[in-house]
Amino acid sequence: MAANNRRLLLAAVLLLGLLAGCAKPAGDYFFVSTETARSQQGRYDFSLALDDSTRSYTIALAARLVASRIPERQIGLEIRRTSPFGETAIERRSFPLEGDSIRITKGSGSVIDCEWILQERLQLDGAETGLWQLSVSPIDTNLLTAIYGIGLSYKDSYGKR
Repeated sequence: MAANNRRLLLAAVLLLGLLAGCAKPAGDYFFVSTETARSQQGRYDFSLALDDSTRSYTIALAARLVASRIPERQIGLEIRRTSPFGETAIERRSFPLEGDSIRITKGSGSVIDCEWILQERLQLDGAETGLWQLSVSPIDTNLLTAIYGIGLSYKDSYGKR
C-alpha cells in the first residue's frame, strides 16, 4: 500500500510540474497572432489588448512572403491604427527584405518568414489603454500574390513607466 501511495504522490508531483511548465511566463510574454485570412480588399485585421499603463509594449509585424515576387526587395504597407475611443491614424511604410531592420526567422527557397518592429517601448496613458484595432494592407494590390500571411506580435514588460 505504501508503494502505491508513493507512486500516486510522484505522479501528482510530475503532473503539477508539467502544468506549471506550460503556464504563461510572467512579465515578459510574447503573444503572436497569425492571421492568414484576409478580407477581399487584401486587408489583415488585428485586435490588441493594450490595457495596462504600467507596461511598455514592443509591437512587431510578421509575414510569410514570396520574396522573388516583390520588386525592389521591399514591400509597401498601409497600417491603420484605431484607438479604443475611435481615433484613427494611417501611415504608409516600406519594409525592406534585407538589412538591419528585418529579422528573417525561416526561409525555404523564395518563401521567407520575416519580422519588422512597428513600435518599440510604446507606453500608453490611462485614456489610451484598451482594445486597439490594426489593419495592414499592401499599398500595391498586385503584391497580394506574394503574401501568404501577415501576423502581429507584441511583447510587454512591467516597470518601464
